[in-house]
Amino acid sequence: MQVHLRPRLLAAAAFLSGCTTVADIGCDHGRLSAALLQRALAKRVLASDISEDSLKKAQILAERCGFSADQLSFFVSDGLSHLSPGDADALVFAGMGGELIAKLLELGESAAKSAKRIVMQPMGGTRELRRYLYETGYAIKDETMVLDAGRYYQVILASPSFSRSADMPSDAILEFGPILFERRDPLLHEALTRCVAGRRHRMRKAEKNGVIPPQLAHELSGAEALLAEFDQEEQQ
Repeated sequence: MQVHLRPRLLAAAAFLSGCTTVADIGCDHGRLSAALLQRALAKRVLASDISEDSLKKAQILAERCGFSADQLSFFVSDGLSHLSPGDADALVFAGMGGELIAKLLELGESAAKSAKRIVMQPMGGTRELRRYLYETGYAIKDETMVLDAGRYYQVILASPSFSRSADMPSDAILEFGPILFERRDPLLHEALTRCVAGRRHRMRKAEKNGVIPPQLAHELSGAEALLAEFDQEEQQ
């Protein structure tokens, strides 16, 4: 049985190429875990989920794919609690919120800081996640953005860093990605355009109600500034 991945998971898998042991945290039904082995992107996967029911479905998929227990192992676990330092040279968090990913990295710091690379595909909370990475000694090595079923997703590759932490970027850069913006990624431009339109619509509704949320105004201003810089360079 060949496992097919949605674009957001394909992007995460691409950042894991060449790993020896990947810990798939919150593996859900195990499709990413299985695909990593089928595509020879990793030699071994440690798949975990807090839900025993989800893990049973992942085990059924592994059996259908013919993986041995040495190739794909399963753990009912909350975050990184099943891992000791050195158990995995890569971690992947896909399909959960950025704030939750940050919390799990904090709670499992010893295992996280021993990994060579950490791949994250947050469903939201990108600003909070990147802020945590900057504040706690991780280096953002690469980023990508994909369009999947009409929604834009960011995928972040980070690793523990033992050098001086970089200066904290603006909230807007934390939300949309320093590397994505530096590259002027075309998909980021699309995402920014959609985001600005949505926030302007919410702002107009708030103004009609006579109450402007300060956070919305701040987030709209930041996104508009990035989009304006993007558009200005395109016109030059």
